[in-house]
Amino acid sequence: MPKFGSNRRHSLATLARPVVLIAALAFGGIPAQAQQGPIQATVLESVDLPGLRPGPQTFRMTMLEMQPGAKIPPHTHAGPGIRYVLEGAITIAWKDRSPQTFKAGSTYYEGSGSNHPPGEMSAFNAGKGVTRVLIVELVPKE
Repeated sequence: MPKFGSNRRHSLATLARPVVLIAALAFGGIPAQAQQGPIQATVLESVDLPGLRPGPQTFRMTMLEMQPGAKIPPHTHAGPGIRYVLEGAITIAWKDRSPQTFKAGSTYYEGSGSNHPPGEMSAFNAGKGVTRVLIVELVPKE
């Protein structure tokens, strides 16, 4: 069994904590605005999930890292998900509304299927630094 250095374990644990909290808040695992002493949980994003595909589902967590100038080509999503911008900013081209830029600390939702217009890109990093986005989505189990 491969051994991971303490930095690797620490970084995974550091990433896992906010993801578990985000997923729990987003999908109803913790009451909104729960407070106990110095702890406060604030719902960052709440989205209804109508019309989920039948069958087993899996939560998937992905770290998206985009270098300055990087563009994501048009694509579809296997399932709905909430995104949390950890660093930098990402501009999303939406099929049914104007493009939006989300900066570090903000969240956004992308539904199943095609959310982006046809063309050469669906999202890009127009900044001078790396953009990191934590993606938590519910997808059909493979």
